[in-house]
Amino acid sequence: MTDGNTIRSVAKAMELLQLLSDAGEAMTLTAISERAGLPKSTVFGLLTTMRDYDVITQHADGKYALGLRLFEYGCRASAFWNISSLARPYLEHLAEATGASAMLSTYENGHIVALDQAEGRDSLRIVSAPGARLPLHCTSQGKVFLSAMADHEAKRVLSCRTLEPYTPKTLVTWEEFFRVMQAARENGYAVEDGEYRFGLCSASAPVRDSSGAVRYAVGFVGMFDSVRSPDFQRDIDLTCAAAAQISTALGYRA
Repeated sequence: MTDGNTIRSVAKAMELLQLLSDAGEAMTLTAISERAGLPKSTVFGLLTTMRDYDVITQHADGKYALGLRLFEYGCRASAFWNISSLARPYLEHLAEATGASAMLSTYENGHIVALDQAEGRDSLRIVSAPGARLPLHCTSQGKVFLSAMADHEAKRVLSCRTLEPYTPKTLVTWEEFFRVMQAARENGYAVEDGEYRFGLCSASAPVRDSSGAVRYAVGFVGMFDSVRSPDFQRDIDLTCAAAAQISTALGYRA
C-alpha cells in the first residue's frame, strides 16, 4: 500500500529487498521479475542501482542476493536499539554517584530524544520518558550535538526552528550559541544553567561510536546552587568518565 508521499521506485526497490530476504538464496533476474510481477527492464534497473550502493550483490553466475552493506546497516541499527541496555549500568552508577538523575539521549531531526534515565537519590525526581522529545537549543544534550556539528551545519539546524525562550536564561542568538559551542568543544562537555526549567542545571558529555562520531549524549540534571560549585564540577568529571566508558564499550578508541 502506498500514499501520496511514497516514491514508487523506492517502494519497488524495498519490495525487491524483501523478496530476496524471503527467498533466502540468490535468484536470477528472471525469477525475481516473475515473483515480483515487474518487467525485467524495471527489475534490472533497480537491482543495478542497488548493486552500486552494495545493498545488492551479483554473483559470478549472474544471480542476485542481499549485499554486505545491509549487514553493516543491521549492525548499526542493532547497536542503536541496544544502547540503552549497554549504557544502563553506567547511568545507574552516575545517578548513584551524583545523586541527580542521569540521562541518555540522541539527536534526531532537530530534537533531542530521551532514550533512558536513571533516577538519583535526591528527593527531586526529574523524569523524561524514553521517546520524549526535548528542545535542542536549551539543554546540555542539545549543546553537545550542536558542538559536534560544523558551525555552518549547526547554524542551519538552529535557523530551521523557533528558539523558544523557556526561561530568561535561554539562549536565542547565534552569537551566544557560537560561544557555547566553542566552549563545549574545548571542555569536552556542555552545561545548561536553568535555560530549560527554572532552578534546574545539567551537564552532558558526548558518546562516540567506533568511527568517532557523536551518536549519543550522557548527562545529569538536578538542582544545584551554582554550575560553578565544587559539587557540580565533580559531577561533570563523573559524567565525562561515564561517557568515555560507554564510548569505549561501543568500540571507540581515542
